[in-house]
Amino acid sequence: MMRRSVAVVLGLIFTLAGGLAALSGGAVMALFGSNGTLTSDPEHLSTPTTALVTTVADIDGTRGFGSIFGTPRLQLSVTDAPHEVFIGIGPAAAVDRYLAGASIEEVSDLSFDPFRLDKTRRNGAATLERPDTQTFWVSRSSKSPAELDWRIADGSYRLVVMKTDGTSGVDLNARLGVTIPHLYGIGTGVLIGGLAGVLSGVVLFLTGLRMPNAKDQYRQTATDRPVGHAHPAGAESRTQPWG
Repeated sequence: MMRRSVAVVLGLIFTLAGGLAALSGGAVMALFGSNGTLTSDPEHLSTPTTALVTTVADIDGTRGFGSIFGTPRLQLSVTDAPHEVFIGIGPAAAVDRYLAGASIEEVSDLSFDPFRLDKTRRNGAATLERPDTQTFWVSRSSKSPAELDWRIADGSYRLVVMKTDGTSGVDLNARLGVTIPHLYGIGTGVLIGGLAGVLSGVVLFLTGLRMPNAKDQYRQTATDRPVGHAHPAGAESRTQPWG
């Protein structure tokens, strides 16, 4: 039989863990919405150089991730610009060769609250060919307004934002988004599981409170235990003589 203290402690643990899981699932659903997309507000991006270059980084394990969460996607959409904008993602080595000798600003860090870009300028005087004539891009957009939607894949890549004619002076407002297709469904499952954990914990906790404690169990056992065997009324103990 489960002890009262064990039932109470397990009830509290189930309630706390279920509550945290429910909060996490609800937060994921609220942030990413039913389409699994988290999108920033329009942010201002600018550089007096020929390009803003962001290291997307070395990516590995997208197949395993995609089998659970769905293939993740990165979106960048221009909301306003005084000139035509090119957005492209290409292999790091090919992008570096293309931009060699040109003035650029490399983005080393990005934060959204508040929005901030940490940039390092690299000076140069090389004139670049139009980016939309290059064939190494794995995803690109130069329409007006430019909208990039890239299915993230394994490898080392760079994100490049330029004028379509390759000249210096980039200025625009843009939204950045990330889509994880199955995240809303997973968040829903975590929320439901968390609520079930809370319900189970509350039931277990209340059940434990109603269980008798160790002292009550001992008293009940002592009350129910027979004291001994009494002699019948008038009976006497006699000794039979020998011989």
